[in-house]
Amino acid sequence: MKIVFYCQEEAPANVSNYLGIGASGTVSALILASQALTRIGHEVVILNRSESGEFFGTRYLHTRSAEEVLLHLLELGEADVFIANGWAAQIFLKHEVNARRKVYWVHNFVDHGPFESAIMNGRLDYVFCISLNQFGTWFRSPVFHRVTQIYNGVDIGVVDTIKGHSEREKKIMFIGAPRESKGFHDALRVFDSFSRRNSGYTLYVAGGADLHSSAGPLSANSIFEEEYEENHLRGLLYDCTGRVRGDVVLLGRISRVEVLRHLATARVALQNPSWASEAEVHSVACLEAQAMGVPVVSTFRGGQPEVICDGRTGILVKRKGDVHLVRALERITSDANYGGALSVAASEHVRVHFNLAKVAADWESAIQMVSEGRGFRGNRVRALNVKIRNKVNFYFSGLLPG
Repeated sequence: MKIVFYCQEEAPANVSNYLGIGASGTVSALILASQALTRIGHEVVILNRSESGEFFGTRYLHTRSAEEVLLHLLELGEADVFIANGWAAQIFLKHEVNARRKVYWVHNFVDHGPFESAIMNGRLDYVFCISLNQFGTWFRSPVFHRVTQIYNGVDIGVVDTIKGHSEREKKIMFIGAPRESKGFHDALRVFDSFSRRNSGYTLYVAGGADLHSSAGPLSANSIFEEEYEENHLRGLLYDCTGRVRGDVVLLGRISRVEVLRHLATARVALQNPSWASEAEVHSVACLEAQAMGVPVVSTFRGGQPEVICDGRTGILVKRKGDVHLVRALERITSDANYGGALSVAASEHVRVHFNLAKVAADWESAIQMVSEGRGFRGNRVRALNVKIRNKVNFYFSGLLPG
């Protein structure tokens, strides 16, 4: 089956960057999904702002506009399934796409209205969500039977080549883009409070705003957006001489392998510890950290409860205030037995539930339904179960014994 993906990330989100200097979660999910599909025998082509070539068995074509997409589709011949992810889905609202089945792979919480209309007028056929939480937001949609959900995954083979038996250091990794929308300044403030009570720890930060469609010019270190650094980071990140504080290491744009190597020696990871930032939908970075045996501390929002088993593979804080996040970090770092148990459980959790083989099977099932033009059954029961489970988890997870 010929499957064509279209990605329109503004950032330098090509495959070389994915391997060499990292990529956004949307692009990481795209590359991993294409790997999963090629492994089970599908022909996969990705159209995005990338170099042309073949990587991991997937063909890439440099594409900078919707018009170029339409030309590529004519050259490639009719696709069995055409999938636009993220902002690239605007193509369905403005153009008629030449493909047997057309899918919007949604990575964020979005306004459903335009895409419901696109399905009703035949420009779009299906919607794929990456988390059950996100899937549940379509519950009242008149096209809900055309919606399904597939999780992101992790290539465990890559993890196993790096993991080894590294000694855990007094090291906390911030995972995700160091931006306002991901609560990086909140993470700095939480770490500042933590480090005052727990000496010897260092916060490591990988990546930069330019891998996630920077909204403005970058600061002098090319890691943060200039305005964000000036408004939110000056008092937290720099000392009186203007240098980065000694207990924070800005790694910048490093290879994916290097990120995993740093995770291999980290004691805990901190992700989006904010109640005002964008909620995580289904984080690849969070999966990778846990696969490396690193417990993750975050807030109980968005799709995080689906990725992190609260109290078992990490801690999801349910109350506002930095003190609760600091206590979560201290609970893991001060008790070696508890931290070790979380580490083992986190790695096993990802291996069982989010390995690439399982992701491939989920994609195969969904693609088969799409190719046959069938609707997805049992959606409303599934969505109600998710809503009930989330409420129960919110009140009781972390309070009951593991």
